[in-house]
Amino acid sequence: MENKKHILKKIVWGIVALVIMVGVVQVLVADKYQAQVAVVGGEGNVGLNPTVRKLDFGDLSGDASAARHITLNAGGMDTYIFIWKFGSIAELMKLSSNNFIMKKGDKKELELSVYMPLSAPVGEKYTGQVWIFKVPKVW
Repeated sequence: MENKKHILKKIVWGIVALVIMVGVVQVLVADKYQAQVAVVGGEGNVGLNPTVRKLDFGDLSGDASAARHITLNAGGMDTYIFIWKFGSIAELMKLSSNNFIMKKGDKKELELSVYMPLSAPVGEKYTGQVWIFKVPKVW
């Protein structure tokens, strides 16, 4: 009886270790983007900076918005897509879609938009990160 409990304990710890290892690998291979936007004075002011790896929404005055796009590719198999936003910019940022499945070979355009509220203090800079997890669908 004691031997069965010992084996069961090893199996449970093995599964826990496997889940942790898969999670660490997913964090390491996730697409990671720096995101930022700066608040400027005036009305309807929008200044965008063209970048590829950074989600720079430029300079926005209150009641203005800007959008950036990321193209996602599913690759050789169906893929779960999960997107996490972090930092002070996360509250201002909206995603066109999140937590979805892409079929093998699909291409999808993801839109990320930032709306600057009128109450945002001029001179403030909002920053953060966007992580895109692509988990192969094996079940």
